[in-house]
Amino acid sequence: MPNESMISSASQGVGVSAVRPDPILDFVAHRISEPARFPVQEGLVQLNNGSYGCCPEVVGAAQNELRRRLEADPVRFFKSDLEFYSDDAREAIGKFVNVRAQDLVLVSNGTFAVATVLNNLELAPGDEILVTDHEYAATMNELGKICKATGAVVTVAKIPFPVVTPEAVIESVIGAMTDRTKLVMVSHIASASALVLPVKEIVAAANERGVASFLDGAHTPGQIALDIGDIDPTWYAASCHKWLATPKGTGFIYASAARQDGFKPMVLSCREHEARADRKAYLCDFDYVGTNDYTGNHVIPVAIEHMGAQLPGGWDELRQRNHDLVVHGAKLICDAIGIEQVVPESMIGTMVGVPLPGVCEPGSLMGEGLWDRLYLNHGIQVPIWELPGVHGRVMRVSAQLFNTVGDFEKLAGALGEELGS
Repeated sequence: MPNESMISSASQGVGVSAVRPDPILDFVAHRISEPARFPVQEGLVQLNNGSYGCCPEVVGAAQNELRRRLEADPVRFFKSDLEFYSDDAREAIGKFVNVRAQDLVLVSNGTFAVATVLNNLELAPGDEILVTDHEYAATMNELGKICKATGAVVTVAKIPFPVVTPEAVIESVIGAMTDRTKLVMVSHIASASALVLPVKEIVAAANERGVASFLDGAHTPGQIALDIGDIDPTWYAASCHKWLATPKGTGFIYASAARQDGFKPMVLSCREHEARADRKAYLCDFDYVGTNDYTGNHVIPVAIEHMGAQLPGGWDELRQRNHDLVVHGAKLICDAIGIEQVVPESMIGTMVGVPLPGVCEPGSLMGEGLWDRLYLNHGIQVPIWELPGVHGRVMRVSAQLFNTVGDFEKLAGALGEELGS
């Protein structure tokens, strides 16, 4: 129920007070240290946290409360409360990734974030956008559309897999920069191969050359320690629903202070033209893009606190626990199918790409035949796909708090059976 700071007594004939709502973190403060309960289907071995994540019960309860507040007075929520909740989320993210809260805007996911940054670029025919051959398909699709419209071109730095080193990545990306390079765009953690790329060195090289840099961090917050301030990119885009364990439809964009004027969302609301002295347009334009469910982003402070309270060592211990588990699990898998795990541990976060023999098979349910069989025959959810031009078949395994070594043992046994190892 709203407290007295929100709504004064109706019997006194007084309306809604012009003050901030209670922070949503206060609503679940007494539950933050509860063991995280994830609604993973009973009997399912979920080794694909990297695609969509999984939101624990306490975070879901906070979102349900925000939705209740929204429906109780939608006008107040969208006209006033929305900005307070958005500011709370920005403050929590800013502390978590070491940037100023006012340099962050909230968006619905990493794909939307990437598209937003790319569509804010001023490109001319012949301008080069440098990427790697490990980029996410949605990114490449968006780049194809933008290049067709502007005449810009995409250049590609090749990264070997699975035999790879950070030095090889740095050399390949820097070697592909030219005097026509307008933007260097790389994934912080590649989606299909799961490689953690040496982005600090890449960004430093771009900065030295006066080239803008853009990092796709869809998989990064919560998977590895993230210090955007130290990396110093021009832009950073991220999803939160994966490793921060927020609800679906959550993410953010960091834009360096010099690049915020005129930076616009993909959709302009009815308020976009209303200049305000108390708040810069960069924040206003993204806070409200029309009638939408913003509550997933608004419970990011709850997710950060709740997941960080699960182990005595907080987020550092949680990340290390998941890292150690996936490294051990990948070795079990490789041993079971008779291959060597050669990806350097320094390039592994809390998921790892395992190069399987052969090529991808047709599939009817998940899109790949072996992926289908592992799911239907063994109750294991683990993605398998082609990394075009790099490797014919890659299986990406993830470790989250709900996973145990037994999950990887089951996968190793199932792969031995399905592949005849």
